[in-house]
This record gives sequence, C-alpha cells and structure tokens, in this order.
Amino acid sequence: MALFAIPKRHIQSKPFRHSLPPFTPLTTPEPAMPNKIKTSHLHDYYHHYSNKFPRSLLACAALLALGASALHPTAGIAQTQPNHATATHSATSPQNHYSIPAGSLTQVLSRFAGEAGVSLSFAPELTADQYSNGLQGPYTVQQGFAQLLRHTNLEVQPQSATEYTLRPRPASQAQPTSGHSSNANTLPEVTIITSLEAPQAVESATQYTVSQSSSAAKLDLLVKETPQTITTFTEKLVQDLNATNISEVLEYTPGVTVVENGVPGAGRVEYYSRGFAINSFQIDGLMTDGAAFGAQNNQSNRTAVGMQDSFLYERIDIIRGSTGLTTGQGDPSASLSFVRKKPRQERQLLANFKYGSWSTKRTELDFSTPLNTSGTWRGRIVATGDHGNAYIDRVKQKGTTLYAITELDITPQTRLSLGGTQINRRLDGTGPHGITRTTNRNSPNTELGRSYNNATRWSYRDFDYSNIFVHADHMFDNGWQIVGAYNHFNAKSDRLYGVMGTTFYMPQWDVASYAWGREHYDNTTNAFDVYLKGAFDLLGRQHDFVIGANQTKSDRTNYNHPSMSDVTRPNQQSQVDDPNSTYWRTEAWLRPSQWNDGDIAMPALDLPNWAAIGLVPSWETPYRIDQFKRDQKGIYGSVRLRPLERLQVILGTRYGKGEKIYSQPSTFQPYGGLVYELTPSINVYAGYARIEKPNTLDNAFPIDVDSGDWLDPLKANTVEAGIKGGFFDNRLNIAATYFTMTQDNYPIQTNRYIENPNYPGTYWQGYVGLDGYRVYGMEFNAAGQITPNWQVMGGYVHQRQKLPSDFWGIETGEDFESQFFFPKNSFKLFSSYDFGDNRQFTIGGGAYWQSAGRGNIRYVKEDGTDYYWWQGSYATYNLMARWRINKNSTIGVNVNNLFDKTYFTNSSTGNYGIPRSFTASISMKF
Repeated sequence: MALFAIPKRHIQSKPFRHSLPPFTPLTTPEPAMPNKIKTSHLHDYYHHYSNKFPRSLLACAALLALGASALHPTAGIAQTQPNHATATHSATSPQNHYSIPAGSLTQVLSRFAGEAGVSLSFAPELTADQYSNGLQGPYTVQQGFAQLLRHTNLEVQPQSATEYTLRPRPASQAQPTSGHSSNANTLPEVTIITSLEAPQAVESATQYTVSQSSSAAKLDLLVKETPQTITTFTEKLVQDLNATNISEVLEYTPGVTVVENGVPGAGRVEYYSRGFAINSFQIDGLMTDGAAFGAQNNQSNRTAVGMQDSFLYERIDIIRGSTGLTTGQGDPSASLSFVRKKPRQERQLLANFKYGSWSTKRTELDFSTPLNTSGTWRGRIVATGDHGNAYIDRVKQKGTTLYAITELDITPQTRLSLGGTQINRRLDGTGPHGITRTTNRNSPNTELGRSYNNATRWSYRDFDYSNIFVHADHMFDNGWQIVGAYNHFNAKSDRLYGVMGTTFYMPQWDVASYAWGREHYDNTTNAFDVYLKGAFDLLGRQHDFVIGANQTKSDRTNYNHPSMSDVTRPNQQSQVDDPNSTYWRTEAWLRPSQWNDGDIAMPALDLPNWAAIGLVPSWETPYRIDQFKRDQKGIYGSVRLRPLERLQVILGTRYGKGEKIYSQPSTFQPYGGLVYELTPSINVYAGYARIEKPNTLDNAFPIDVDSGDWLDPLKANTVEAGIKGGFFDNRLNIAATYFTMTQDNYPIQTNRYIENPNYPGTYWQGYVGLDGYRVYGMEFNAAGQITPNWQVMGGYVHQRQKLPSDFWGIETGEDFESQFFFPKNSFKLFSSYDFGDNRQFTIGGGAYWQSAGRGNIRYVKEDGTDYYWWQGSYATYNLMARWRINKNSTIGVNVNNLFDKTYFTNSSTGNYGIPRSFTASISMKF
C-alpha cells in the first residue's frame, strides 16, 4: 500500500521558510505509486499551494526539452534530509498559531504536520477526494489534527512523541460525512502532479468548481469569499460538455448571451453580459485585451476570442459585473480569466479522438513529463487538430493548436516558466454575416432552410495566432511572494468574402444586397505584470495584500482593400429594373436568380466610384495601410483585512492611463467588499466595483459642451449583495445575488458646436455626459459536487434596465430591455452522475432556455406601420454518456439540441442555431 510520510521539522522562531512544491494528488486512475514517499519539502509545498503561478515556455524549447525526456527515466521524488532537532508534542504541549488556507485534505494535513514539526504517514486513498477548510488560530498538535479531521471518518494514531499515522475511525465512532465516503475500496486511484496552484488543478480535473480564485481581486479568495458573481469552467466540466472552444463555453455560462451573426468560427460573434459587450480579459492573471487574442478593434466582434481552443486551459473563470481592478478599461459586463495547463511531476499521456456530425474529426493530445530525475525541471505539450464540414452547406473548416510549457525550479524558492502557443484555423465557403431574416420585411425566409449558405464559394477566413510568455516567481523567507510575467501576442487575420442578402433579400423583385470585400489585419500585443503579495499580522490577526503594476500595449495594422457594404434597399421595382442604377454598376445589388449556390465570379474592381477618386484597387495589394495603437498601464493594489473573527473587509483600487489618442484623463477604479461568516459554510456579502473607459466615438473623442475639453471617461459602478455557500469543504458552491449597475457620463450629442481643442478654429458638435442608466437583477448559481458521484453547474438570471430621465430635453435612446442580447430571463444547467464503485458509467445532461427578444432596429412596413424582428423564447437540451472500459480507456457520446429545436442565433439575420448533432469519443490515459 502506498503511503505518504510527512517528516517532522524543527519549529523555528523565525517565519516559516517556504519552498516550491514537489507534488499533490489528483483523483484519476493511474499506476500505483512507490511504497513510501518521503520529502522534507512536501509541507513547504502545502504551505505555498494556494498562490497562483502562471507557467510558460517557448514552443521550440519545450519540444526539445520534452524530446530530451526520453533520455531520463521517470522522475523520482527528490528527498532532502529532515532536520533532526526534536521537540516534544502532546495534547498538553504549548499551542502554536497556524494560518493554513483551505485545500485538499492531503495538502492541509501535510502542511500542518510540517509546521508542527511532526511526521505523519498515511495511505493516499484515505484522503483522496476530501477537502478541508484549513486551520486558523492557536492549537496544540493533537487539537490541530482533531480540528482538521472533525468532519471525516479519520483519526491520527500517535506512534511516538513526534510521529503519527492516519487511519479510519472505528465503526462505532464514525461520523456522517455528507455522503463523502473515505472508504479506500470505493475511491479511485491516486496520481501525483505538480503545480503551485495545485488545489485548483486537482479540483479542475475532478469537479465542476474550484474552491478559490484570484481572478476577481488578485487575492486568493474562496469562491464564497469573493464579493462578485463568478462562474468557473473546470477542465472536467469542459470535457463533459464537449466544449472545444471558448464560444461554446460561453454558450453554457449563466448570465452570458452569445450572438452569432454567421457560421460559428467565421461569422461575427458578440458576447454580452448584463447588457454590455464582453471586452475584458486575463490570462494566467495577466491583464490584456481582445486584440491579444486576435480580435478586431470593434469591441463587439469577438470571433477570434471565441476560436481559442478550450483544451489548452486548466480552467476559465467568468467574473460578471465591473472588473476594473484586474482588467483595466472596459464595460460593466464580465471578464474572462484563462488559466493555462501546467506541467505535472509524473509522466502522463492523454489522447482523445472524436468524430461527429458533418464528418467532423478532432484529436486532442496532452503529454506531461519530468525532464530530469529530480523532477525540478518539467514540461508539457498540448496539441489539437480538427477538420470537417458544418451544418451550413459548402462550409469546410480545419485547424491545429500547439501549446508547450516548461517549468524549472531554479531553487526551492524560485521558479521560472517559459511557454508558447500557436493556433491556425481556416474556413472556406463562409462569410461574416448571415442573410436577412425577411423576404419582404413581413415574414421570415422559411424557404431558405437551416443549412442555407449566403456566402460565395470563394469566401474564406484565415487566422494565425501565436503567443510567447515568460513567468518568474520567488518566495521570500517571510512568505511574501514576488511574481513577474511577460506575454507577446501576434495574430494575423485575413477574410475574403462575398455575401448575399445581409441588408435585404427580395426574391419577389429578384434583387438582394451584395456585400463583398477583404478584411486583412495584424495585431501585436505586449503585456507585462509584476506584483508583490503576502500576509502580515496586525492586532493579533493575519491579513493579506497584493500590490503591482501592469501594462498592455496593442498595435494593429489594417490593410485596406476594396469593399462594398453600404447598400440601400430599393423602394420600388422600377429602381430594380433600371440597368444604369449605381447599385448594379458597383455590384452592390445582386440577382438571386443568378446566385447559382454561390458559384459566381469575384467583383471585377473596375468600378466607377474607385476610378472617380483615382484609385486602382486590387485584391492582393492594399490601397492604404493604417496603424492603430492602444496602450493602457497602471498600478493596482488590494488588501483583505480581518478586523473580526468572522468578518473580512476587502479593499482595492487601480489607477491607470490608456487610449493614447489626444490627452484622455486617468481612470480610477476602486473595489470593495464585506464578507461575514454566518456559519463555517455560509457567508453573506456586499461588494462594490467600478470600471471605466475613455469616451470614444469611432476614432475621435466627444467634446464636453460645458468645459470645451474632452468628455470625462465612462464610469460604471456595480453593487452586489447576497449569500454564498461553500458546502462539503467547498466542493459545492451556491450563490444567490442581487446586482445593480449604474453607468454615468454616457455621451449624448447636442445641437451646440464647440471648438476642437486639438484643432483651433474648427468646431465640432458638443456632447453632454448622461448619468443614471441602470441595469439590475438577480442571479442564482450552483456548481460542484452534490454527492461524490453527482456534479452540477447551472444558474438562473433575471435582469431589467431603467433608463434615466431626459437630460436637457435630450432623448435617452431606445429601450432595449427586450433585445436579444439582453434576455430578461435565462436558465442554464448541466449535471452528471457517476454509477458504479469505480465510476464505470457516467450519464449527464443539460438545458438552456432564454426568454424572447427583439432586434435593435425598428422597421417600417409598406403600410406605414413599424415593427421589430423577434426571436421567441426557446430551449435546447443536451445529453452526455461515458463508459469507462478500464482504468486507461473511456468511450463516450454527446448529443446537442436533442429535440432538434429550430431557432435563430440572433434576432436580425437568418442564421439558424445548430441542429441536432452528436459527437462520439474515445479517451486513453497512460
């Protein structure tokens, strides 16, 4: 039987010295471990585990390093001789003060034993799949063990004054464990991985939630201690959902609406939360922007972000509301925080092979290994490849992804990580936008069908993305930690398209709009972050802090090619029948009768409007190259204070500058929260957060009608209050939240003209800042383990909006409360259950429902009345099943849109949602 043996260490009067971790357990079937594991650094790791360490590597270096691993046998566990100084430990020995954060029971016990200076031996299966709330306060050794094991059926047995073993309690003394059995015969086998963020890595691989996250405030907070709504998509949840990209992940996220305007992966896509587009991002805690993932400057176009492969990530956190503290400028919608996979101590190979509807094929490979015998140098490679068709006719797609990372423990307290990612995607026969939803503005185009393709055969989308990153981390003797990270991103996007009917489609007159062009741009982004974090004692209690500085700088090169997009709809058939119409001569109109399923020639480009201005356009050579720069930088800090035993006060702020166009003022983005513990499992909280961004109008800034200077930044303040629970040692997180968001200083145009401060003698229309636009509502979220065999993730959101009163008689705009991207009500749920002693069979399913919504444009009928396009409320259902053939092999199937529901992906274009589809898979792990 494999044992953990935690050696004793002499208790020193100086602060405990942290060192980097060798390993932590992951509940997955693996080969048996050595009979006994000993290391004097094990408890150092558990003292250190909750800190967040992004890892990195240049792809070429990782490939060489992983190839070199063949020269080494499987790494053993490095051993260090324990300190032989002894101490006497007993129930009556003096108490020591402990501050051990929550984590897996294995980690918490190991850290406690190390700090207490005792040796603890136990079989790893005894503590597998069990978690602890940690230990805070003064305890003797016996009291500490008793407190940590109070909700388990385990106890420690003294072997000597400094040696203990862990064993099951006698049956007569067994306590209820809320369904979490500690029977070694029914638990899976245990493998060993390494990661400084080990608790979240373990939880992400085995559960639908994690116990803690630093994505919201840069502090290591339990989910139930975070004063914001947060949803985590763990590695296990993503695999069970078969969500292969970020767009599919967001479709399952409570409170997020995905608006697809074309074929997924090719058409323009928008992600909304609480009525605003999502445009704030982090990767391994590093603030960045959409351009870093290859998105266009248009903040509502997140196609490139959605194409990111979810298999690269350990987990994805979605924090809703204002997130200025961690993401800088943006809107009060939500932010996405990506956490990359990290190398493991033990060699492991995972291979997934998938085949699905429309002949889609996908392979996923994940290989991690030590690169030296001591395990201080490790590497990991993750790769995916896929190709196939789509539910839209004539669309073909293919893509590859490669991610590599290496970690080197330079010293027990210093770690260096390097990494790189390369993504390539190609889609043929698809355009950026679907056909309009009506033939004559009065009825949907039911004659076209769900698979209709309004793009030409020569349309395509090419996307190339690369990322290189480096990460350094050092732990000081006092437990403070300094972290530095740098990322370089480069993305190249090239789209050639010709699409029919995106503005209007009128077969009764044999005319449709015809939009065509080439969108070609490069994004280069450089981002860095450096911060210091740690804990300090004040008034007899321990408090946490972080302070740092970051910058994200994006350069975009736009290659301008000819295009046609501004098309006017004909009002009468005589306009259509006029062969000399400018719209025919410039190929802005097209005959649907001559469409020939997209088999038409590219525009000739010898068009009168180009010749009139002396340009000779070309599909290959741009007629103009534009450069755009965006730069935001700032300093930030946050602190968690514990003024009372059950009260936490979280304070933070970010002060920054950005948008280096003209002289925009600085942004100040505070953050705060109160968290009060009602019971060890239930907290009530109230939180406040602000996010700001410069007031921009296309590539200009609005001028304040009163001051004559640029209008102050947009400000959005989010307030949340509610109750959160972390049950079964935080394996199940539940939250009920009320939120309200108020946006101030929205630019409203007036009829007064003001002198432009940058161009004396010129006058532009002035603006006023409108205050008081408000979005409010409530959310209910649950994620995690209800029982050891039953996992759940879901949420219900009800949201409303309140427009401010007219300001100086100026209309505030159209009420969009019922718009498609702002459903009043939505519900998302996914759950799975494991059957059998060894979880041999798993079945799961989910549902997604949202209330009705309308388009954002009012149309006028021929009879003079007006109307909106509507998408009625709809629901889709999904199923999943897995069968574990043996400890190394699993087969499975996923079925999406089980009842083949017909619905539109937005309220304006005629693109239908994906019909019923299936994916069969086989997974092998060695």
